[in-house]
Amino acid sequence: MTSELPPPGSNDVESHTAMSRRFIDHSRDELEKGDRLQASEKLWGAVAHALKAVAIQRGWEHDKHRRIHDVAIQLGKEFGRPDFEDRIIVANWLHENFYENVEEEDSIRRAIDGAENFIADLDVVRASAPRPFTIANESDRNRVAHLLGLRRSERPDIGTHSKSGFSKTHENHEEES
Repeated sequence: MTSELPPPGSNDVESHTAMSRRFIDHSRDELEKGDRLQASEKLWGAVAHALKAVAIQRGWEHDKHRRIHDVAIQLGKEFGRPDFEDRIIVANWLHENFYENVEEEDSIRRAIDGAENFIADLDVVRASAPRPFTIANESDRNRVAHLLGLRRSERPDIGTHSKSGFSKTHENHEEES
């Protein structure tokens, strides 16, 4: 059974979590109907909404495609899960498949299972306290600034540490150099 669609304008953790689950169901339904393209696009939506739920919880910007990618990478770094980057790449590849029509049904079916696992991992992240994070390089610096909505001149320095993974909504989010 597909979950109910949240009301228009809903932009909270629960709404994005519900939309994520709804799109996973829709992806399976579309694939069963033989529509590989819609199944691919719904799968991208499922992953994107799960990441948006965590971004909202953290007070991070999440309004652009690139920021969704940044959320996945940041969470992967924070939780020691480099596979999160691979998983967002697969989700994005499915989004591209919607336009390019290059993937077979079997690969999309496997991707649905992988996306469900990724979303389950994101549920665990969402239920966990943010982890400490130290900006180690220019890439980290740019990604954190992007998620926090900072201008280029406001980016934190390399070596800046946050006890709460640069979450804007959790206690101890103060930064230490």
